Amino acid sequence: MKYENIGTVKRLDFDHLDMLVSERIGALKLLAQGMTERQVNDDICRDLILPCVYTLTQFLESVEIEEKKDD
Repeated sequence: MKYENIGTVKRLDFDHLDMLVSERIGALKLLAQGMTERQVNDDICRDLILPCVYTLTQFLESVEIEEKKDD
């Protein structure tokens, strides 16, 4: 198959992926908002929340959406 990557992308379930990502971001938000200043929570921030936010930031920077202008 000449364009196998296109076929793979077309088979992705973006609705399900969107739901899962939104769910996980919501969980991280609730976790972060309820944190108290304890070593275990600082470790969670270092090992889980900050790397996840960094990955999301990289994604946002790599996928630019431009507004469609009507001429």
